[in-house]
Amino acid sequence: MLIRVALILALINLSACSYFSKRRNPSQETKVMLKDKTGQAKEAPAQATTTDAKGLTPINPNEEEAQQQAQEMKNAVAQAAEHIEKTHGKSKREVGAVPAEKALGWLRNGNTRFMRGTVRKDGATAKDRARIASEQHPHSVILSCSDSRVPPEVIFDQKLGEISVVRTAGQALDAGVVGSIEYAVQNYGANLVVVLGHESCDAIGSALRVVEGAQMESANMMSFANDLKARLLKFKGIPQSPNLSEEGWSNVDGVARDLLLRSEILRDAVTSGEVKIVRAMYHLDSGNVEFK
Repeated sequence: MLIRVALILALINLSACSYFSKRRNPSQETKVMLKDKTGQAKEAPAQATTTDAKGLTPINPNEEEAQQQAQEMKNAVAQAAEHIEKTHGKSKREVGAVPAEKALGWLRNGNTRFMRGTVRKDGATAKDRARIASEQHPHSVILSCSDSRVPPEVIFDQKLGEISVVRTAGQALDAGVVGSIEYAVQNYGANLVVVLGHESCDAIGSALRVVEGAQMESANMMSFANDLKARLLKFKGIPQSPNLSEEGWSNVDGVARDLLLRSEILRDAVTSGEVKIVRAMYHLDSGNVEFK
């Protein structure tokens, strides 16, 4: 696209140069039309034959057309420049072969298998490793808590190369997390992003204490707690819900919203209809993943 725009600009510049060089060429014969006081038009002689400057008025029948052409060139250059500014540095998104709704169905089915204890036997053999050694096309990105009880590959029964997983305490966001999700969506073709929270989240509990004025043990832990804190301020001074369920959902909702606020790539992909962001909650006792 940029090459095409550059060629268009080059053609416009050549046309403009040709046009103005013709106007500047002193050897080109130019016919000037004049009119006298009676309104009669006639061609001016090669040399002036009158000293009455008020007696004759120059007429240029091409002046309006020339102005229109100049304005059209100006508009074309402005539009091309605007297009380059908007698209420069942006690469086309790699759209995956698996639509978001189909990928969501696979995750639901996988979670059902996990709860029933009938997990897949395929997808993790030497043949599978060889198949994905040179490239990957995960159908989904899962942003989940780093809690050891919530491994997405296990609870969704997904195998090698099928999901891209990003894990932080409480699904806390920073540039690295957002960039990792963007990368899978932009370059690997993942069309589904799942923000996965879970009940009884220790990170949520710590962030709630920070909401009440507590401090974490280090600046690094304080950083992730502060990210969660912004989504949990409405719970200040009130009793915690059972299993921190309400607080967990509030954090999940906020993370899904913040991903769109912080990422132009995700906003564009979601707006196009190609990518879907869904929210989910994992129940530790049952193993069930609740989507909404």
